[in-house]
Amino acid sequence: MNAPKLHHYVPQFYLRRFADASGRLWLWDRDRDRVFRTSPGGVAAENNFYWHEELAALGHDPLIMERQFSHLEGEVAAITEQWLGWLREMRPTEKIEVPEVNRELVAQYTALQFLRTADARDILSAFAEQKVYGNPVSEAEKRLLHLDMLWNGNIFKDLTERIKNATWLFGRNTTGIPFIASDNPVAFRTGDNAMWLKVGMYREGTYSVFPMAPDIVMYCHPKEPPWDKLGLFDCCLSPVTFTEEMIESENTGQVFMASRFVISVRGGFDREREFAKTIGTNL
Repeated sequence: MNAPKLHHYVPQFYLRRFADASGRLWLWDRDRDRVFRTSPGGVAAENNFYWHEELAALGHDPLIMERQFSHLEGEVAAITEQWLGWLREMRPTEKIEVPEVNRELVAQYTALQFLRTADARDILSAFAEQKVYGNPVSEAEKRLLHLDMLWNGNIFKDLTERIKNATWLFGRNTTGIPFIASDNPVAFRTGDNAMWLKVGMYREGTYSVFPMAPDIVMYCHPKEPPWDKLGLFDCCLSPVTFTEEMIESENTGQVFMASRFVISVRGGFDREREFAKTIGTNL
């Protein structure tokens, strides 16, 4: 059996959209405050991240989830590549056609992207240690807890439904500042735009912000206040003209959400460094 050892929790097709002309990414390591360039193949990935020991012990495919993720990624890569082409050419308030099957696939992918990362695994493990076991859990136990949540839990299904039933709105960036990404790229923001959230995404009005490329962002607004009147713009290109300040505001979400790495098509992370200093403060 061909068993890939390095498992990406952010797909390479997505990362390549943020690569520069040479095909490389600019990364800021937030933990070590180090900027460097690298290829998409080595980012947001760990060895055997989705290896399932219990399935292996029973003689089943221990990488069945990794293979299913790869299949979903392939379908979504093709769908969203077509969307990007349309969105770059269309006029504001024009609508892209999204068949129900594609809406389901992209909703699944977006929910999965949020839940499959190293950050999600760490949050789940911390909760289990504090609320369930009362003791630290091993790396193997962390992996099994995470995989069980993705495979059997209602969290993935519920988040998929919330995203699927939201109003999808796309923004186009024509400023000189690109949207950035991270190793945990699906961000959640409160309805009043005051806070980014890693937990509590079901709070009324909280919406997702997902940069699809340096020039395109996808918003999923729940059909509840203050967004309940946006339904007419579902799957439309936003009429809002972004300013550089607005792009910088959206980029703070990636700094907040990042497990460790912030990703850009170009170097220079001075503004991101400044925002990072405010995380955990009252600024």
